[in-house]
Amino acid sequence: MAELSTGLTGTNNLTASGLAGLKDFKTTDGRAVRHCKIVGTLGPASSNEKTLRELIEAGLDIARLNFSHGTHEQHRANIDLVRRLARESGRQVSLLQDLQGPKIRTGKILGDKQEIITGKTYTLAYGIEQTVPEIIPIDHRELVHDVAVGQRVLMDDGLLSLLIERIEGSNVIVRVLEGGILKSRKGVNFPEAKLSLPALSEKDSRDLLFGISHGVDFVALSFVQRPEDVLQVKKMIQALGADIPVIAKIEKLPAIDEIDAICAVADGLMVARGDLGVEGSVERVPGFQKRIIAAAAKLAKPVIIATQMLESMIENPEPTLAELADVANGVLDGADCVMLSGEVASGKYPVECVRTMARLINEVEGWTFKRPVRYRTDFLARHDNKWEVHEAIARAACEAADELNAKAIVCLTLTGAIAMSVAKWRPHTPIIAISPRRDVVQRLVLVWGVYAMQNPLFYNTDVLLQDLPALLKSMGIVNSGDRVVITAGIPINQMKPTNMIKINRIP
Repeated sequence: MAELSTGLTGTNNLTASGLAGLKDFKTTDGRAVRHCKIVGTLGPASSNEKTLRELIEAGLDIARLNFSHGTHEQHRANIDLVRRLARESGRQVSLLQDLQGPKIRTGKILGDKQEIITGKTYTLAYGIEQTVPEIIPIDHRELVHDVAVGQRVLMDDGLLSLLIERIEGSNVIVRVLEGGILKSRKGVNFPEAKLSLPALSEKDSRDLLFGISHGVDFVALSFVQRPEDVLQVKKMIQALGADIPVIAKIEKLPAIDEIDAICAVADGLMVARGDLGVEGSVERVPGFQKRIIAAAAKLAKPVIIATQMLESMIENPEPTLAELADVANGVLDGADCVMLSGEVASGKYPVECVRTMARLINEVEGWTFKRPVRYRTDFLARHDNKWEVHEAIARAACEAADELNAKAIVCLTLTGAIAMSVAKWRPHTPIIAISPRRDVVQRLVLVWGVYAMQNPLFYNTDVLLQDLPALLKSMGIVNSGDRVVITAGIPINQMKPTNMIKINRIP
């Protein structure tokens, strides 16, 4: 899957040489396609050339740039390194910029730490630095307007639990339910409150401008509470002259309540299980995960499962059985991507983590694909009986490919929308997307089962449709006698929406 050079060179002169995007696709030697993709966070353990090259070869699909840490210079170096190594390895690797978001924190504590005693009463007040032990500074100026009596306050990832007893002027009086040691600049959660925080902090705005100028493929927005948060960021991206998909990170309880509305305006969702566990209690997280994935599936939006998937591998070369089961359940739930954070960013065994994840996904998909495909269970049936043309074509393509045992579903697409619609039905048959747009090819890396390549002669309908079987054969994807199912909008050079399905037997 080397970088595209000349692409399609003329009628009856298609060549696989120089085509990027299909190195991991199923070939005639019987290797399986991995449908669920892998996201890995770059950090001190994975930002050197040797390790990152091995990560890409091991199956890393998307490199996550965590803007809660690192400088712009460090992120710039990582972006350049990922792009270069992806070209050299012949794999499509996309870049996900994860913004820090408006996280509420305590101020500087006297002596940098303080024991918070169970049963004792404290005051939460806006401030940067603590002056007396009884007052805990909080860096959110509008706190008294956002919270109410009877709501919980959680500090340091839920290790400390407090209850709001009353509000006096600009102060919030709390009683400690579960005490412990509180250190400076620890995170504070208000699980029952809907906070009046901006979607983007000043730091986020600067980071977003940096990401846009350096060509990131996706932007993940942290602590989304409402659809308006996503729309605000999308407007800013548009104002900056860009068109970058926004992934809404679902990590607050108000977002769960509005998950369908948020999904409708976002380009994808992330199940950020860490903060969800803090805000909503850990036993509810599996249910939240299923609800978020279901919301994304309805609208054919990609979804990422994140946090502690192989956490023990930060220190150990092998995962626990419980972690393996967790990853397997994520694949079974229908996630488009599973994400590794500290495991790859700062762990001792980053490459082994990605290899383990890839092997496990292949194993789970190997036996789950023996079951009936999703459309046979009438999944996502339209209750209003009104179908868009592209939706009907997507489902028909899946059924035809399954019944005919086709080797691939090939989507000729300008925007990638038809490939995402096909992927929504989770067909057994792998999906190839061909687009003239490099940005679309990079974005489809996020989508379950889709492997994309760029084609600069996309608009030459005759060349594309007539010579496509020969191209796939030359790439080792199909053999003579195999069938492929092709979707397209014709005439292609008029940029029509998908309106055609074609079944080809390879000569």
